[in-house]
Amino acid sequence: MKRIVLLLLTLGFLNNIQAQEPSDKIIGIWLNEDNTNKIEIYNTGNSYSGKIVWLSTSESNPKLQPKDINNPDTKLRNRNILGMEIITGLQHSNGKWVNGTIYSPKKGIYANCKVELLSNQQLKIIVSKSGFTKTQIWTRK
Repeated sequence: MKRIVLLLLTLGFLNNIQAQEPSDKIIGIWLNEDNTNKIEIYNTGNSYSGKIVWLSTSESNPKLQPKDINNPDTKLRNRNILGMEIITGLQHSNGKWVNGTIYSPKKGIYANCKVELLSNQQLKIIVSKSGFTKTQIWTRK
């Protein structure tokens, strides 16, 4: 009887793994290339978004809550960077996530972004603005 229950549990687990949508493979927590932020990417219905869930400065001084002082909108300059949504609108298409927008609190700029899953542990972020492109590799945490 125990073997049957174990077999059923195992089959259920494997079925859940296979049922995961390919587009959901980017869901999780990722460490950015310079190891200063952890970003949680999650499904928001028809698209994917990402928010900052950890800052290297918050570990060294938990009372320090950096503000979005470089935001072009002066009304938003007092908001905390920790918890801020920095990626919005990513849509899955042909194995990539495209048409997204990323915000850099460090520079106070918005840019276009797309994402490619290099492996289960690596995410390639491609950021474009005004003809310039920058690529970063993020690591799953």
